[in-house]
Amino acid sequence: MDNNSKSAFMPSITYGFLMGIILVIYSLILYILELNENTWLGIVSYVITAVFLFYVITNFRDKQQNGFLSYGKGVSVGTLTGLFASVVLAIFIFIYVNYIDPSLVEKALVQAEEGILQRTPNISDEALEQQMSMVEIFTKPVFMAVTSIIWYTIVSLVFSLLISIFAKREDTNIA
Repeated sequence: MDNNSKSAFMPSITYGFLMGIILVIYSLILYILELNENTWLGIVSYVITAVFLFYVITNFRDKQQNGFLSYGKGVSVGTLTGLFASVVLAIFIFIYVNYIDPSLVEKALVQAEEGILQRTPNISDEALEQQMSMVEIFTKPVFMAVTSIIWYTIVSLVFSLLISIFAKREDTNIA
């Protein structure tokens, strides 16, 4: 049995849940302080994700894989962790937008309409209405939650691809 045969699933669930909770707490702090529209503070969530995934991948390598980790196993641990974290985050987004601050959708619609009018000031009423109907689809809580799962899983995959380059250690003693 080689060192990379241990499953990444259970540690990924545990760490993914923990990472999701950390990201929810960070998001709540931003919402409470009304800093959720600050781009730089939004980027901090990606830094948190990258640092956390680095910890998860190297911890999995050192504690469960006897110090060895293939590139693919590192990618799978990180991506699965991101997937589970994104589910926690999606549940939070759905609850937040539906029950805690439903006005968030209205604010997003107003911002979208203002953006459309700034980009194309001579837009006809029909064209504006058509574009706004598309925006309304993207601001539905279920769509926002599903999109966050997809987006955050992709982000975690990209980070895991990069982190695993540096975290991998092949066992050279295996024949």
